Amino acid sequence: MSLRTIWPALIVLAFSCLSAWWLMDLKVQERHLLDPGSFASDRFNRWEYPVELPGAEEGEGGTAYLFASGDDSTSVIWFLQHEPMNLTLGFDKQSWGGGWLVGTDLSQWQENPGEMASHWAPRAPGRNRLTRLESGEIQSAHWTDVEEKRSMSTSWVRIPKVPLAPLSPFWVQWFSNLKAEPIGIWQEIRVGTTPAGAGWMGNDSLMSLTDGSWLSARSAADDFMSVIEMADSSRSIGLSGKWSDGVMIFTSENIEMLTDLRMPVANDSFADGIERAADFGFWSRGQLNWGKHAGADRVVWRKESQLDELISPMLVTSGSSSDSGVSVIDEEPKSNVLGSVRNHRTTQSMELVWEPSAVFAKSTDGSTVWSLQVGTDERPSVWEVDLYRNRKYQAVIAAKNKVHVIDVLGREVKGFPKRWSQGFSAVNVFDYDRNRQYRLLMAVPNGELFNFRKEGERTPGWNFKVRSGRYITSLAHVRVSNKDYVFAGQDDGSVRFLKRSGEDRFDSPLQFPSGQIPVFRLGASLESSSVLFFDDDGVIQERTIGTNAAIGMTGLTQGLKVELEDRTGDGIPDVVVQTTRGEEIWDSRNQRIAQ
Repeated sequence: MSLRTIWPALIVLAFSCLSAWWLMDLKVQERHLLDPGSFASDRFNRWEYPVELPGAEEGEGGTAYLFASGDDSTSVIWFLQHEPMNLTLGFDKQSWGGGWLVGTDLSQWQENPGEMASHWAPRAPGRNRLTRLESGEIQSAHWTDVEEKRSMSTSWVRIPKVPLAPLSPFWVQWFSNLKAEPIGIWQEIRVGTTPAGAGWMGNDSLMSLTDGSWLSARSAADDFMSVIEMADSSRSIGLSGKWSDGVMIFTSENIEMLTDLRMPVANDSFADGIERAADFGFWSRGQLNWGKHAGADRVVWRKESQLDELISPMLVTSGSSSDSGVSVIDEEPKSNVLGSVRNHRTTQSMELVWEPSAVFAKSTDGSTVWSLQVGTDERPSVWEVDLYRNRKYQAVIAAKNKVHVIDVLGREVKGFPKRWSQGFSAVNVFDYDRNRQYRLLMAVPNGELFNFRKEGERTPGWNFKVRSGRYITSLAHVRVSNKDYVFAGQDDGSVRFLKRSGEDRFDSPLQFPSGQIPVFRLGASLESSSVLFFDDDGVIQERTIGTNAAIGMTGLTQGLKVELEDRTGDGIPDVVVQTTRGEEIWDSRNQRIAQ
């Protein structure tokens, strides 16, 4: 065979070998694409899949995994199958496991799987989230995009004894009593038919002494109530609690002054008339879940629809509020429409219309349902509330030197109005746990801060101390790492962060414009969180709460209003700025998103 014949054959053979090698290499790469959830460490307490990578082009980050150790973007690492070509400023990338890790600090990634990895089992279609709580409990949830909320979830908590029977009517009723009327102090309530992990049950080692069922309740001020089943009264000797009819009750010293223990009596019926075949119950911030033990320390939870317990104060004046439990309805600043309040009689909303010295409630046909003379030309602030938790709504109207609460017929609710001759310097309505246990906070120019509830009575346990020469001009509520803080901005630009009980909780050097409403970008702690506001020239500013350092959005744009909302679907709120030119959206890395 001549060389002229051999060479083409050799070239074809070489090309075929190279093609086969290239195809095999692709298969190897595909085969070696690793699941990052099988390797991620317990450093990350929130895992999600799928999410969008911030700044990714359309389709590029749709199947990203998210691993987070906090709420700020610096604590997050994403994993993608394909290399991202256009990264947000400040992000790095490196190849791993056949795909790509992306984040601002990739040194956080360690191949050290632990408890979280052992429970990571994402499903498709839909979204998946795995979370580890401070109590050590691990929660898993899966939902599809068409579902309005997650109704089923799973958690893992140490359960040394398998439940022999569901919760009895007695324990369900006690749990329901506290849930229905916690007098505004309870932040979360738990009940169980068998001991569970000490951190999950609540307070201390005493809970492990139960002969069976137990109940615990905790307030934001760290007051507690713990109840355990104890058939033999002789076992209670030496314990710092009270034994009564087969149960042992422990409380912190403030609880008995604030509320009776709501223990069921023999003729009680179920609060909602439904028998529950559940082993555990958990109520927090207006959300109710019933759990069933499924073996191997696993509890399957069913979330109940509680529309009656999810009505938060709705600020219906123009402006904004940072309380995570407050919805905001914005109107044009120059509009005479303050907002709306629901009319339970007609099942329609009434517009609240402001004219100098008066507020009018208008029905949909334009007729006046009621009117209120407010005696001031200053624009009022208005909130919608459901004080009696019966879906019959009232309007809270703060107008200069009076705070009114008006029902659907235009009548003043008992205990109102509240008056202060010099006018109130700040007013806000909080529903800390979204359970309609409202708190009406009113600051006055002599430095005092009053706290009222329901029909205008003073809130028990309120211990606010005035600072000489200072008074409060803005109020907001923020929750960070399961702790509540009342933001109290003062007339000199200083800020106090208070407990729910009114005492100072955190000393901050933050300087904040008097009278503005803060917008928070939350970090892993209050110190690492920041506040957004505008300076005198309308330029946006961002300051850390722990150091008052200028960071992030500072100086990037001018505007009229700022709020946080996740517009990109990556699970991290974006900054939305209303300007004279329209709306601007800035992502978690402070990069302008093209409209």
